[in-house]
Amino acid sequence: MTGNFNLPKPEFDLEATVERAMALINRTLQPSLEDAQKVVDKVRAGKPLVAPGDLVDQVTRGNRMRAARAVSFSLPSILPGVGTAISAAAVPVALREVLKEAVSAAIKVGLLFDRDLEDPELTRVAVLLVLTEGAVRLDKTGRIRPDAILGRHAALLGRTASYDALAALTTTERQEIAASQSEILRAWALAVGPPLLAGLLPFGLGPMAAANYVQYVLKGTITSATRVFGPAGTTPVAVDEIPGREVQEDVPGS
Repeated sequence: MTGNFNLPKPEFDLEATVERAMALINRTLQPSLEDAQKVVDKVRAGKPLVAPGDLVDQVTRGNRMRAARAVSFSLPSILPGVGTAISAAAVPVALREVLKEAVSAAIKVGLLFDRDLEDPELTRVAVLLVLTEGAVRLDKTGRIRPDAILGRHAALLGRTASYDALAALTTTERQEIAASQSEILRAWALAVGPPLLAGLLPFGLGPMAAANYVQYVLKGTITSATRVFGPAGTTPVAVDEIPGREVQEDVPGS
């Protein structure tokens, strides 16, 4: 015996995983405005004199915690081999859950800043702008080029109160952004997906790593949403990390 112990290395096709994920996440861009409004109203009722920017953390805390829990549960790599294989199959589901909570958090931020989100087309392009910002920020490969995805509308990225600029666009111009939805979601999935491969680590280490990573993803989404939906000149709100203890309590096998 050599004394060396090599963990099995599962075959993992990221491109194929993203394609499977796309079939799931395309259906998650229409969260309930009613449910989001209830959360916002409850937080505001407790602190009626506090500025919206100071309530972002409270309003979106549930999204961050649910994303961390969902990812840890959907990446059950407790044992090498079998657990890792199950985790690989669960990555598309994990991506969908992260996206669902990211979109929900963005919607809550919009409502917190009193944006009228009753126009589904305008709301959708605003959320797509938030997701594009997130994909660009997370991309470490340089393959995601905003101008190739959004064309002339890429100039909206990084601008404060860009929701106002979106509202001022013509219907045709907003449709140009909406037409890039699949490309935006694919870019987002390719940017978010690779680090989730840490969830394939065995013995329960993977879910913990994945749960911590999605906190980072949600934090960036919330910062982008604050910039998009907030008033001009608003400084993006820094969202505190979820305490590690809260995540560890939900990690399988911990």
